[in-house]
Amino acid sequence: MPVLMMSAGGLVLIAALWDVFSRRIPNLLPLIIAGLYLLQASIAGDWSSLPWHLLCGMGVLVVGIMIFALGWLGGGDVKLLAALALWAGPDHLVLLLLMTCFAGGALALVYVLPIILTRNPTISGLVDWFFIKILRKPAPLIQASKTLGLQLPYGVAIAAAGFVVFYQFTKVM
Repeated sequence: MPVLMMSAGGLVLIAALWDVFSRRIPNLLPLIIAGLYLLQASIAGDWSSLPWHLLCGMGVLVVGIMIFALGWLGGGDVKLLAALALWAGPDHLVLLLLMTCFAGGALALVYVLPIILTRNPTISGLVDWFFIKILRKPAPLIQASKTLGLQLPYGVAIAAAGFVVFYQFTKVM
């Protein structure tokens, strides 16, 4: 059902935006995304592949809990990734995980690089000069390293990977 997949995609987008602004993903969003998959599977009558999809989701959840215990990923990120693993199933699970890694790396570069560059006195002086002399206003301070402790909104990377998986489904349909 494309409507259910589009609904799940909308919820994934909401989860990513929520993560950007609050560094949290509400528990209800991954739960509804997983429920939408179960509804879609029951409507389609695809009972033979359902156990494999459930196994993928549970496997990602178990490994994700271990990664969460190490402090490498947030709890909401783990739950969102597990809900998307339900949709991906065994056919697209590797794609989901690889795209999450690639998107996470790109996110880290985009998010952390400006903070690292502004800590360099030469570059920060050049930025300050540009803002004061050219734009005639003070340079905005990058506070993310202090207020957020360099926490990445990894839900964005997971969402991007989820959209790639959803796109793969639309090609099959």
